[in-house]
Amino acid sequence: MWETKEKLRMLPPGSVTARGWIKEQLTKSKEGMGGHLDELEPEMIATPYITRQTDEGWGASKAGWGAEISGNYWYGLIQLAFALDDCELKEKAGRWVQGVLANQKEDGYLGTYTENDDMGDDYNAWGTGCGLGALQAYYEATKKPEILTAIHRCLLWFCENWAGERKTKYGGQAIVFNMAWCHRLTGDERLKMFIDEYFDYLDHNDLYLNSMNAMLSPDLVYNSYHAGGFGILAKVASSGYMACAKERYLEAAVNLVRKISDKVLLPSGGISSNTEYVSPIAGNTETEYCTYTFLQNGLIWLASITGDPQYYDISERIAFNGAQGARKKDEKAIAYFTSGNQIYATEHSDFYSGGWGVYAPCFPVACCPVNSVWIMPDYLYGMALADCEGGIYIASYGPARINLGGFCLESDTLYPFCDTVEYAVRGGGAKKKIRFRIPSWCEGAEISVNGEKLLGEMKPGSWFAAERVWNDGDMILVQLPMKVKIGRLDDSDSWRHYPLAVEYGPLLFSLPIPEVWNTIKGSPRTPLPEGWSWYSVTPKLDWDERGDIYEQQGWRKHNIGWNVAIDEALDPESVKVERHEGGYVWENPRVTLTLPGYKALYSYAPYIHKTHEVYQAPIDVQGELTLKLVPYGCTCLRISYFPRAKL
Repeated sequence: MWETKEKLRMLPPGSVTARGWIKEQLTKSKEGMGGHLDELEPEMIATPYITRQTDEGWGASKAGWGAEISGNYWYGLIQLAFALDDCELKEKAGRWVQGVLANQKEDGYLGTYTENDDMGDDYNAWGTGCGLGALQAYYEATKKPEILTAIHRCLLWFCENWAGERKTKYGGQAIVFNMAWCHRLTGDERLKMFIDEYFDYLDHNDLYLNSMNAMLSPDLVYNSYHAGGFGILAKVASSGYMACAKERYLEAAVNLVRKISDKVLLPSGGISSNTEYVSPIAGNTETEYCTYTFLQNGLIWLASITGDPQYYDISERIAFNGAQGARKKDEKAIAYFTSGNQIYATEHSDFYSGGWGVYAPCFPVACCPVNSVWIMPDYLYGMALADCEGGIYIASYGPARINLGGFCLESDTLYPFCDTVEYAVRGGGAKKKIRFRIPSWCEGAEISVNGEKLLGEMKPGSWFAAERVWNDGDMILVQLPMKVKIGRLDDSDSWRHYPLAVEYGPLLFSLPIPEVWNTIKGSPRTPLPEGWSWYSVTPKLDWDERGDIYEQQGWRKHNIGWNVAIDEALDPESVKVERHEGGYVWENPRVTLTLPGYKALYSYAPYIHKTHEVYQAPIDVQGELTLKLVPYGCTCLRISYFPRAKL
């Protein structure tokens, strides 16, 4: 039995390796940002933990920014290396780890701060926790004892130097996760005491409403906290429960995610986060990329601690929708802010109007680019878990090889672009219980082994157990029927327009807007090498060629392509689902939806440069048309939340 309070544990990095389209994406990441961000911005990303020198242009916060951004990059790089089982990336990760360990101070500290910095700064704990997270991932994969020793010593430095009231109110509490992880392995009671003290401190010093009291409250207060922080809080609170066994901590994490789901979670999987802080939902509301990463990571940890499979519904939604729709498909740029309704991605298109809406490999504050490296490696990391009795849980689906120690499951599925997942058993010869997650959206799931259907209830949002002696060559077929769903976006705290979202299984669908990728100078801190650029993405406008024709039909020639609406009473059964073959899945949609729609000429004003909210709801329409939708993740410019047609 385990000494700590969690139902399940994720397998070590490298136990689940990529195949099929996920391997293709991760290989592009290796060739793109995942494998090269440290070279693009060395002072920001490569060396802060090794040299304790960061870009002077950051001013007083330079040590903290370097800690966060560098630590989070190396976590992603390490997960990427083991997800690909890539020797080159593993060697690169190993060199960084050795450099960090060699720089540990005699008193145990191994963050990025020096004696000339404020060692009590909030970002010292937050940033150091990011670096420790990378070391933890490398330790989980390699089990090298010197790494655990170094992590433990550093955490004891914080126990001593951040004791009592010497704690911070914003992001520093994230180091609680590192404390809980290390306590699980060492049993050191000082780490557990630190967690209890920190949570008590925040309950009495709750400036950002990020305490246990605030998480347990039924209220979610807009602008109270960084939206990415909400994802981290779920992980922090639940890991505190894992170490300290206080039900209150787990209840806080569960209640927080419930509030997120009810109030600010978009169908894309993002948290509504205009200007980075949590904000009401609207059709054009933005999500900061960090939020995708932190929420997904927090959910897979909360799911492992609680054993609740429904958290993976959101994790899938993030990985297959919002996190993909904010990426350039060659993995060489992402957008800091993106939205479901997005007609432009330019220097002036985001809420800040400060260039955060463009696509770039490395922004002046590169938190989002480095965090984007995590998304698919973390998805694989959370794909399979084990309980304390050796039972196996398949939590998420996709093409992968799951190594369970002499017993493997291999799949080359196209899921989520198809509704079947087939596993080939390799090894076997022993009796094992394998539990498969039945997604909450799935009715009528079926599982068969070697063509024989398994009996029993496969309830949406639950686990289904298959126990038998598994033999080499056995074939497991998981069928997860997908249905079209047309639902309202709940913007009741903003416009109350209730636009429509079209979903199919775990995928959100969008009307793609043809894109023009314009290279721009941007503002990288280090000049970019050949083959890398910043991009302003604008819609391809066709009014010069077809404007006269449009006007002859009585249609204004401007913005003609995206001024559309949908009948709220549309029967989902009438939507045509088509599957396609060939090409990279995020560039060549493998599944499309065709449905009737309406031209809504006055949705957007001509000459706009920022995607504003459609004013009318329902909106007047002029004529019928046919809409062909593609997965959200296949787009960078799109309409995803459709005005309701006034009929």
